[in-house]
Amino acid sequence: MSREEHAREGAQSVITDDEIIDVAVVMPRGSTTAGVLGAIVGVAAGGNNSTAWGVAGGMLGQRAASASKGSYPSIVLAVSATKLYVLGRTMTGLVGGWKSLHPVAHIDRDNLAIERHQHGTVRVIELTDTTTNTTLEFEAQNIGGLGLKDLLAELDK
Repeated sequence: MSREEHAREGAQSVITDDEIIDVAVVMPRGSTTAGVLGAIVGVAAGGNNSTAWGVAGGMLGQRAASASKGSYPSIVLAVSATKLYVLGRTMTGLVGGWKSLHPVAHIDRDNLAIERHQHGTVRVIELTDTTTNTTLEFEAQNIGGLGLKDLLAELDK
C-alpha cells in the first residue's frame, strides 16, 4: 500500500460520514524556514556527526515553529465531493502517523477560495472560507510532497 493510500485510510477513519477522494500532506506556514534554521544550528553544534544533528535540528525547528503557533507539525488536507477537511498530524515525515489524525477544521468546497504562490523553495497555499473570511496558510516542498498537485487539481474542478 502506498503512502497516499495510508494517508487516505487515516483520513477516512477520522471522517466517517463523508467519502474522502484525495489527500495531501502540508506544513503550517513558516515550518520550512524554521527547519532550515534548525538544521544550520544542528550542523554547527553537531561535532563529528553534523549530518545527523542537522536533520535533528531541522525537525526540532519545524516542531518548535508549529508549537509556537498552536499548530500541528504537519497537516493532512483531505477532500470529499463537498468539503475540504484539515486534519492535524503529530508527525512531520511523509511516512507513518496516519492513525492519529485530529480534525482541525473543514470548509465547504462551495465556500473555498484558494491562493497559491511560490516563496523560495516552497509552495504556499492559502485556503479561505469565504463565509467567514478565515484564511488558513500552509506550505509544501516543491519536491517530495505527498499528493498536493492532485488535491489542488481536484479542488479546481
